[in-house]
Amino acid sequence: MARKSRRSAAGFVVAAACLAGGHGDALAQAPSGPPPAAAAAVPGISYDTRFVVDGGDAAVEKIARETSSLQTLQKDAPPGPPGLVGRAKADIERIAAALAATGRYAATVDVTMAGVSVISPSAADAAQRARKPVPVVVRVNPGPVFTLGRVRIESLDSGAGKAASLEPRKVGLVPGQPAPSTAIFSAESRIVDELRDDGYPFAAVKGRDVVADHARRQLDVTIKVAAGPRAPFGNVTVTGTREVDPAVVLGRVPFRPGERYSPKKIAELRTELAKLDVFSSIRIREATAPDAQGRVPVVIEVEEKKFRYVGAGVKYDTIDGASVNAFWGHRNLFGGAEKLRIDAGASRLITNKPRDYEYALKAHFEKPGIWTGFDDLLVDLEALRERPDAYDRDGVRGAVAIRRRLTSELSIQAGVEVEASTIRDTFGEKDYLLAGVPLLATFDNTDSALDPTKGIRATLSAAPYYNFQGDTKSLNIFKGQVSSYLSFDEAHRFILAGKIGVGSIIGPKDLADVPANRRFFAGGGGSIRGFAYQSASPYCTPITPRPKHALKCDDDTPIGGRSLLEASIEARIKVTDTIGIVPFVDAGAAFDKTYPDFSENIRVGAGVGLRYYTAIGPIRVDVATPVVGRSKNDSRVALYIGIGQAF
Repeated sequence: MARKSRRSAAGFVVAAACLAGGHGDALAQAPSGPPPAAAAAVPGISYDTRFVVDGGDAAVEKIARETSSLQTLQKDAPPGPPGLVGRAKADIERIAAALAATGRYAATVDVTMAGVSVISPSAADAAQRARKPVPVVVRVNPGPVFTLGRVRIESLDSGAGKAASLEPRKVGLVPGQPAPSTAIFSAESRIVDELRDDGYPFAAVKGRDVVADHARRQLDVTIKVAAGPRAPFGNVTVTGTREVDPAVVLGRVPFRPGERYSPKKIAELRTELAKLDVFSSIRIREATAPDAQGRVPVVIEVEEKKFRYVGAGVKYDTIDGASVNAFWGHRNLFGGAEKLRIDAGASRLITNKPRDYEYALKAHFEKPGIWTGFDDLLVDLEALRERPDAYDRDGVRGAVAIRRRLTSELSIQAGVEVEASTIRDTFGEKDYLLAGVPLLATFDNTDSALDPTKGIRATLSAAPYYNFQGDTKSLNIFKGQVSSYLSFDEAHRFILAGKIGVGSIIGPKDLADVPANRRFFAGGGGSIRGFAYQSASPYCTPITPRPKHALKCDDDTPIGGRSLLEASIEARIKVTDTIGIVPFVDAGAAFDKTYPDFSENIRVGAGVGLRYYTAIGPIRVDVATPVVGRSKNDSRVALYIGIGQAF
C-alpha cells in the first residue's frame, strides 16, 4: 500500500519530514521567530556546525544554512549540552519545514554532535565529553520534489456554492506542477481575492485537506472555502476628523450604498484620501458581517496631520549652476482640505554672473470637491525673472483651471491662462499678452511619485493661445510625454525605465513670432544629460541689421525651436537596500520646423548615476557626457544632483 501523510486544518499546517525517514504533515511552513528558550544567547558550550547534503544540492544546503539556528546563533553559545541539544532538535523541524515549503515532503534531517544523534538520550553526555568546540553535523536528504496530484476546491456554502465553480488552474494549482507549500498558501489567497472581486466580501478559506502520497510523489489537495453571501456596499461613516470637514472625505468615496462590492474600490478610496494630504493615518474597516439590509458598512478612520509646513531645497549641477528655493504651505486653509503653497526661489547661481541670476515667486491654491467630490479648483499665480542663454524675460502669469478625476488613474483638466511678458532675445525686444485655454489629460498608474517601479505615466496637453500684442495672433502648443517602468523582480532591484516626449507649435510662420519662453529647448539635467542647458536646440543666425535691444546672435546662442523630441532609457539597479547605480542614455533635440526633422542633428548623451534611497525618495547624482552632437558649448563631463529619479 502506498505510504501517505495526511493533515486537515483550518489554519496553517506546520509540519515537516522527520528524523530517520519518518514523515509528518504534508503541508509545511518554516517556523519563524526566535528559537526556544533553551537556545538563549548566553556564554556557554561552543560548537562548530557542518552541513552535509546528500546529492550535493547547493540550493538545498543554502536553505538549510539560512534556516538553521545552529548556524545563525553559532557565535552565541548555549549555556550547556542540554541547550545545544535543544537547539539542534529545533533545527530538525525548522529545516525540514523549510524544505517542505519547496515541495520536498519526503525530506529527512539528522543532526549529530560528537557523532551521536541528538534524538539519542546520550546526546548531551556526548557533547559534554567531546572536545571543544563540539563538532555538530547537520545531514540532509532532500528527497524528491513532489508534484500536484488531485486538486479540488470544495464549497462549504449551501447548494453548489460559488467557490466550487473556481478552476484550480486559475488560482495556480496545476496537476503535474511542483507542489511547494507556498503554492498552496498563494492559491488560497487567490481564491479569496477572486471571490471578493466577484462581490463576495466575506469569503474565507475554512480549511484544507492535504495528502502526500510518497509512492506517487504527489500531493493531493482539497481546499475548503466559504464564499458567504454576495453583498453590496452599505453606508460609509467617517471618524477622527477634527478640523477637516467630513463631507470632503465622503466626497472622495468612489462608490455609493447599494453598489456592488469591490475591493478595488476600497483601495481606490484609500488612494484618493491620501491625495487630500491632510491625514497622517487612514484606516478603512469593512464590516465582518452584513447589516440588516444585507450590505457591507464601511468605516473610515483618520488622523489629521499638521496643516502648516515650511521647507527649502537646494539643487546643483556643473552646467546650470545652483538653485535654492523656500516654501510655506497650508493643507487645510478653510477646513475643506484646501491647499495653499507659496514658493520663492533663485537659480543659475554661482556658475553665472549676477545679472544672469533668475528669480521666481509662485503661489498655488487648490480646493477639492467644488462640484462633485472629484472636481478640483486650481489657481496659479507667478512672477518670474528668467535669464537663460536664449532670452531675457520678465513677466507675470495667472491661471485658473478645473481638474476632474475620471478614474483613479485618469484625469482631465481645462482652464483659462493669461500671461504678460517683456522678452528680449536675438530677434529684439517685444511685449506679449497671451490669453489661452490650456487642456490637459494625465494618466498615471505608477506606484510612486519619486521612485516608480512599475506602471505608465503619460501627459498630453493642447494649449491654443491668442496673442493680443504680437504680429501673429494664433499660437497653438501641443505636448506629450510617456514614461514607462518595468520591474524584473519582486524586490524591485532591477528596473528598466524609459521616457519619450514630443512637442509642436502650430500657427506662427516664423520662429521670431513665437515668444521665446514658449519655444522648445533641449539639453540639460531635465532633458538630455551631458549637454549644456538649451544647447541641443537650433542656434542663432546673425540678422542684418541687428534689431534694437537684441541679444548677441552667434553660433553660441540657442534660440529654440518649434518642435521637440526627447527620449531616455535607464537601468535602475539596486546594489543594496540603500545604494543603486543607474546607467542611462538620453537622446533628442529641438527643431526649427513645426515637426521634428531628423535631418537635423540628434544629440545623444550617456552616463551613470548613483542613487541613495531614503524614506522621502532617492537622492540622485548623475555624471554624463555628450556622445553624439557635442558642440564647443558643451563640457566633456556634466554633474547633476537632485532628489527623486530623473523621470
